[in-house]
Amino acid sequence: MVSTTAMGQFVVGACEVHPAERLLFVEGVPAKLGARAFDVLMALFERRERVVPKNELLEIVWPDLVVEENNLQVHISALRKLLGAQAIATVPGRGYRFTAEVHGASAAPMPAPTAASANPTRTNLDYSKSALYGRNDEVSTLSAMVKAHPLTTIVGAGGIGKTRLACATASGVIAHFEHGAWLVELAPVSDPALVSSAVAQALGLSLPGKASAQEEVVRALRGKVLLIILDNCEHVLGAASDLVQAIRASASQVHLLVTSQELLKVEGEYLYRLTPLPVPETDALEAAPTFGAVALFVERVRALRPSFTLTGQNVADVIEICRRLDGLPLAIELAAARVPLVGVAGVRERLNERFRVLTGGSRDAPRRHQTLRETLDWSHGMLTPDECTVLRRCGVFVGGFGLDLAQHVLTDEQMDAWSVLDHLGTLVDKSLVVADLNEPPRYRLLESMRAYALDKLTDAGDLEVSETQKRHAQGLLALFETTPAQFKNETRDQRLARYLPDIDNLREALDWLEASDERALHVALAGASAWIWVSAGQRAEGLPRCDRASARIDATTPPAQEARMHLMRSQVRVQSGVHEFNVADLDSIERAVALYRSLNDRLRMCHALSIYSVILAIQGNVTACERATKEVGLLLDPNWPAPSRWYYLVAENYFLYYAGRYEEGEAAAQACLRFAKTLDDRQLTGLALGYLERYSSARGNYAQAVERGRELTAKLRTDRFGLVGVAAFAFADYATALTKMDQLDEALLAMREAVAHESNVGTLWELLCAIALLAYKRGRVREAIMAFGRFEYMVAKHPHTRFNASSLEIHKEVKRLLKSAKSETEIEALCTQGVLLSEEEVASLALAD
Repeated sequence: MVSTTAMGQFVVGACEVHPAERLLFVEGVPAKLGARAFDVLMALFERRERVVPKNELLEIVWPDLVVEENNLQVHISALRKLLGAQAIATVPGRGYRFTAEVHGASAAPMPAPTAASANPTRTNLDYSKSALYGRNDEVSTLSAMVKAHPLTTIVGAGGIGKTRLACATASGVIAHFEHGAWLVELAPVSDPALVSSAVAQALGLSLPGKASAQEEVVRALRGKVLLIILDNCEHVLGAASDLVQAIRASASQVHLLVTSQELLKVEGEYLYRLTPLPVPETDALEAAPTFGAVALFVERVRALRPSFTLTGQNVADVIEICRRLDGLPLAIELAAARVPLVGVAGVRERLNERFRVLTGGSRDAPRRHQTLRETLDWSHGMLTPDECTVLRRCGVFVGGFGLDLAQHVLTDEQMDAWSVLDHLGTLVDKSLVVADLNEPPRYRLLESMRAYALDKLTDAGDLEVSETQKRHAQGLLALFETTPAQFKNETRDQRLARYLPDIDNLREALDWLEASDERALHVALAGASAWIWVSAGQRAEGLPRCDRASARIDATTPPAQEARMHLMRSQVRVQSGVHEFNVADLDSIERAVALYRSLNDRLRMCHALSIYSVILAIQGNVTACERATKEVGLLLDPNWPAPSRWYYLVAENYFLYYAGRYEEGEAAAQACLRFAKTLDDRQLTGLALGYLERYSSARGNYAQAVERGRELTAKLRTDRFGLVGVAAFAFADYATALTKMDQLDEALLAMREAVAHESNVGTLWELLCAIALLAYKRGRVREAIMAFGRFEYMVAKHPHTRFNASSLEIHKEVKRLLKSAKSETEIEALCTQGVLLSEEEVASLALAD
């Protein structure tokens, strides 16, 4: 409870406050005011010269109790009803301030707290350092830790806000410590021997000089109940550790809150690892200000340009700036300082030059916080030469890395794998590398640190850059070749869980290889990793990457690497929904088959023959397709991994479909579905369901096609199975079947979805005939003719595309219907208009409301 006995009466508006009696009168009538509310009133009144943080109020009014913030809000609301709404101001992110005009004996304004006034025996905290954004949970958690444990260390990267958090926490718990809370700034202390002297100076202790400074500080602290903040200990870690241990041994009532880039590593130390400020995942304007990173950016810009507001026009740029800066408070503040000069969009555009842009910090900030580079230089300057080497080489990693990849890339003749792990662990301890708590563990650099590391790598010379990049590519090759993913007994989800976290590293390595002279390594890595573009649904990226790698095959390429590259390029093309293959495509897969045959690699030859069979079926060469499919069946070995049998089932399915043997094909598709479910593979299950839907449409059983299509498309809306091609033909067949069944409203919605999926794989033109039929049935005859005209034009451009009996029947129906609807002259003119439009344009017209 707040002590008020020594205070005189005072008046606030129509209210008269009697502190000694703990009463409040409104127009002479005693008001109903609870004891806690009265304590809140007096706490704010006594500190009316400043904003009082919520945590400090909670500590004053509810000492030694844990209560919810809404308790405080309830009492603030009650006081405003009595004193007036303007009597107590809320300062967002900081706390409350008593702002009413006061009359009476106690009305004289109180001086602002500084090191030399206000409460010189209790604290030297600068309350301006207590303003925080997005750290309420951290303050609450840390406050509880500081009160419960004699030693707590806040660990985090430079510029992450450790000092501000420590000061905000201390200002909130100061009432818990009889002799106050004291900030000791160690950043200016370059000599470790002066750490104890810095503590004495901050606390105003007189050292006689008869013993060591540490002994005399400890002796002076005995019996004291206070909180000491040792700020920025990383460069004097040994001396700070010694002092802390001495204080804990002889002054047990002193609590210590340490900020550092790494732990002191002394007994009884409790760690609080500070993470960056949260950043929104979307560009929603309403939610953005509730995230600490955005709130900090906006407030810092407003300090320089008061008229600045977050709007629908600038919110995406602000969020992207905060995201690119990893929510690092110092970097955000430096970026905000540049907004008046170049604008928000200008700051975003210049982030690639962040070390030149992010300068000009607050003049009262430490020198190392004046620019982002100086902050990182401060951290880098405390590393050993080997630690510097490991850090700069970590710059090649994109999106994080695992231990195996780290050892492969960071190891060289001077540092073995175990030394690398030790140095990496030290960088994590020093908050320069972030360890994500996954299993297996992964590590990453914040983007600003990564940019800094890459600069240091460049400074080390071209040779180290190229050697590190090469080891990076070799490490990824080792990762993807551990066991060929396409032949393992594992599902797509299991494969992706292991390999997808390194897809950004893969992109980085392939980009570097494409511009390098490492042809063999390029072909090897592209071939080993090609499957991931299909499984991850990134075919648009995978196809050109495979094409570029295949183009680098030459006489020096090892046969096994050449065969794999040809095979995987062909597989990516087939699984991307490509419906046409040229002579070069056929030559490529034939080369893969021949190479595996010469290498006597029956397993991979079976795989290559399956892909070869599918391509032959799509090309219409049914005889050759049947021959290849039969050879696959003869090659199969029951001891091979399960996917090898899947390739045979797929080859058989394609052969029967394009041969027009739909009844047999239905049975083959059912076999595919049973096998996929046995493997518990969602991707293969989706593919098998797609085959079944196609057979229903091909046989003209549109009612069954609608039933199967409705089930499959519902699944695809929530889980694409990683199969863009399946989504394309699944929605197309479903929409076409609905059209044939005259369920036009549902058909329209499904056809619009089909257009989006077919556009993704470049086969929208094949759907235009069905779109024309739907448009005709909806009374849009002109648009139907235009769509049909574009379809006929594209058929002439793709003479090798084959259509099943159902598609041919629809074509005849549309041609007949349109011919009866308009004159030949009108049809010719409208078809010409359709030819001049793109598939997307003519589809949009035909499917308009």
